[in-house]
Amino acid sequence: MKVTVEEINPVKRALKIEVPSNIVSRALDDAYEDLRRRVKIPGFRPGKAPLTLLEQRFSQDVTADVIRQLVPDYYQQAVRQVGLAPVEAPTIEKVELKKDNPLSFTATVEIKPTIQVHDYLGLSVIRRKHSVGEEDVEKAIEHLREQMAQLTAYEDDHPIVEQDFVLMDFIGYREGKPLEGGKAEGQLVQIGSKTLIPGFEEQLAGHRKGDQVKVDVTFPADYTKKDLAGQPVAFQVIIREVKKKVLPGLDDSFAQDVGAFKTLEELKTKLHQEILERLQREGVQTQKQEIMDQIVARHDFEVPRSLVQREMEILTARAEQRRRQAGGGLSPPDSEKERREYEPLAKARVKGWILLEAIAKKEGIEVREEEVQQALERMAKEMRMTAAQLKQLLLKREGSLEPFKESLLEEKVLDFLLSKAVIEESDEPAGRARAAQDRPAR
Repeated sequence: MKVTVEEINPVKRALKIEVPSNIVSRALDDAYEDLRRRVKIPGFRPGKAPLTLLEQRFSQDVTADVIRQLVPDYYQQAVRQVGLAPVEAPTIEKVELKKDNPLSFTATVEIKPTIQVHDYLGLSVIRRKHSVGEEDVEKAIEHLREQMAQLTAYEDDHPIVEQDFVLMDFIGYREGKPLEGGKAEGQLVQIGSKTLIPGFEEQLAGHRKGDQVKVDVTFPADYTKKDLAGQPVAFQVIIREVKKKVLPGLDDSFAQDVGAFKTLEELKTKLHQEILERLQREGVQTQKQEIMDQIVARHDFEVPRSLVQREMEILTARAEQRRRQAGGGLSPPDSEKERREYEPLAKARVKGWILLEAIAKKEGIEVREEEVQQALERMAKEMRMTAAQLKQLLLKREGSLEPFKESLLEEKVLDFLLSKAVIEESDEPAGRARAAQDRPAR
């Protein structure tokens, strides 16, 4: 096999691959022999049709089969031969196969850049003091009350007001015809949450359980579905129930319902401790992010576009998940706009983990198997499952444990860099930290 490599840019290569003619001929012969046994041609006994006839009738199909057989195999061999480590599947082009000639094709791949890391030890980071006030504990208490709140239907003929929850069915019509995707049953919405099309919730105010309401709205001009942008739509709404949120009382019974606490004061003490520990963990993550930002700023290199695209997909998916968890309704975000906004962050993240990987190699930092097992057990405990169950979940979702091991390696490198950093104490209050899971996920 003959392989030549053309450098398109620092992270892209074109491999021109030539498979020897004898291998091609053998593959064609085997394909025609297999075809001869399977195909039925009038006038010939099974397995006796002449090769010339088979070539006349089936040459295109056989050629395509041989290409599908040989190209993936010899692409992998070529990659190993030239010592490349592609980060994505190749683009295969210029495939040429003729009888008694070599098979030639071009595989364009993206690879990680070759970089020399420098100036990553002794970085300056700030350690801010963390304090937990009474108002922080009160907010945590209120959050618990919200989690344990019950939605209770009004007993009387209650007119809908702000903050009420409405359980409804609706169907949308545009120009008298049902709107595709504009139908829902059992939709729960809080009045004033602004999760539906502007003007929708406001028109439910004052109505009662059992009412049938016509709601007229105009979709926003920047609505993502262009055929609906700026268009008037009428919704026929049936109000099934009107509910109110009932919070549990703030007393010792509430503390006992939350967990193994005898009194409300005991719960508050525990919350104070947990908040302080969380702030300290977030402080460490902030320091690690400061280190990442400094290292990225000190290294200028090109990154594979495919990895940036993948990271943008992850960021967009997380944004969509947050929107749904927040109760996003009829007005989805502009995903393409979000992708463009996330591109600089995605690029910085990809640069970051490439740099961390290079530092790990230079410093001889590795993740041992026992560390992987310990991490699995720790995470499994937090998720209330066994380590074996978590391992199977990761294998099913990712295909291997490599992404999990890579995240452990990144964290280990950051721990190393933080241990070598210069810590500057500050009396300024700590800001909100970027969580560890907001670093690149692959």
